[in-house]
Amino acid sequence: MPDSLRVDLPTASLALSLLERLEDFRAEVVATGGKRYQVCVELDGGANDPAREGLARIESWLESLGLNLAEIHLNDRPHRHASSDIPPLRARNTPESIGLVCRVKTIALGTGVQVVSAEGEVDLYTAPELEDLLRSSQSDHVVLDLTEAAFVDSTTMSIIVATSKRLRAEGRQLSVASGNPTVARLLEITGLDRALDVHPTLAEAVESALDSAVEEVEAHRQNESAL
Repeated sequence: MPDSLRVDLPTASLALSLLERLEDFRAEVVATGGKRYQVCVELDGGANDPAREGLARIESWLESLGLNLAEIHLNDRPHRHASSDIPPLRARNTPESIGLVCRVKTIALGTGVQVVSAEGEVDLYTAPELEDLLRSSQSDHVVLDLTEAAFVDSTTMSIIVATSKRLRAEGRQLSVASGNPTVARLLEITGLDRALDVHPTLAEAVESALDSAVEEVEAHRQNESAL
C-alpha cells in the first residue's frame, strides 16, 4: 500500500510552490481552515524506493525556508527525516507562456481546481496568451491570479468576462484574485468586482475554490448513496 504524506503549510503560496515541485507524485492541495493549507502526497514503494529520496527533498525544501518539519505527517504520524545532503526540490516545468513583458502559467491543485497566474503587463499583445491558457483548462474551478499583474487593459478584462460567462454556461466557475491595489481599483471602477467572483488575495480565492470543490464532491456522494 502506498505511503501517504501530508505537509501542513501556513499560506496558499507555499502550498502552490510545493505542488509545483511534485511532478513525479500524485499530489493535491486541501484547505484545512484557519487560512492553512495541506499538500497531500502519495508515495509509492518502500523505504529504499526513490520516493524516499523525494520525501527527503521535500524536507530539505521546507528546511531551506525555515519551516517546522513537525508539520510533516507520514501515514498520519508526525515524521522527520534524518538530515541529509540531498538538495531541495526544484520547481517543475508547468504549462506557461511568456510574452514581451508578461508571463502566464497554470498550476493544477487537484480536486478539480486550477490556478492560472499572470505576471507583468497583460495587454493587447499578451492577453491572447492568457486567453489560450484559460481556454485549455478542464478544471471545474479556475482561479485567475492577478497578484503580480502590473497592468491589465480592457482587452484582458473582456477576456476575463467572456471566460467567466463561458465557464458558468458549462457549469464551471472562474474566480479572480485581484491581489494588488491597481487591479482591485480597476475591477471596482468597471463594476466587475460585483459581476465576477473576486477575492482580494490568492489565498482567499484558492480556499473558496477548494471549499466549493469539496462541497460538490460531498453532495455527489450523498446523491449516490440516496439512490
